[in-house]
Amino acid sequence: MKLKTGEVHVWFGRLDRTPARLARMRTILNAEETARADRFYMDVHRNRFIAGRALLRDLLAGYLAQPPEAIRFAYNEWGKPALAPGFVASDLRFNLSHSQELAMYAFALERDVGVDLEMIRADVANEKIAENFFSRREVETLRSLPLEHQAEAFFNCWTRKEAYVKARGQGLSIELDSFDVSLIPGEEPKILRGDDCLNWSLASFKPEHGWVAAMATQGSPLQISEPRWI
Repeated sequence: MKLKTGEVHVWFGRLDRTPARLARMRTILNAEETARADRFYMDVHRNRFIAGRALLRDLLAGYLAQPPEAIRFAYNEWGKPALAPGFVASDLRFNLSHSQELAMYAFALERDVGVDLEMIRADVANEKIAENFFSRREVETLRSLPLEHQAEAFFNCWTRKEAYVKARGQGLSIELDSFDVSLIPGEEPKILRGDDCLNWSLASFKPEHGWVAAMATQGSPLQISEPRWI
């Protein structure tokens, strides 16, 4: 798979796989990943973790022309994954997210990237989560919308904030109410306020009915490939 400077590739994948497929996927994980998988109490969560990491390795293998089991990772102090130093000459950056049975991946050269994927759930959107984590401006915008649009707007806001925080790689040391994003359904995704907002771009996706996703990339907008499924 060929990735050019100035491009970002977006992939979606399904995490519910057959037992035979999961057995193959497990064989390409490293010891730390299999140990993490085995700590899950429920089979469904364990299997989805295995599938998510194996799909990431398969995708990276395609970009790097390396066996998927040979790929090594490093993590910064906030847990953001990257390719291990010195593993490849190419400055390939990536990020991943999963929610329920779906996963999302993004790959770019020389630009940091972050993604978030969520299933729209009206019960969550109607809770006081927005008041606890969103900025005042975002809460006011959200609650001003007709009730039937608030669930999608809530998850637009949530995924865009999470994607931005993940792209910067500093975890929740960046408080979610310290910056504003657009959230109205149909509105262009943007970071409206923040200490570094001019250095980042946002994009949004609807991989399937009832789902929303967002991606933050460093610098000016990259050329986004048509999302593909794996």
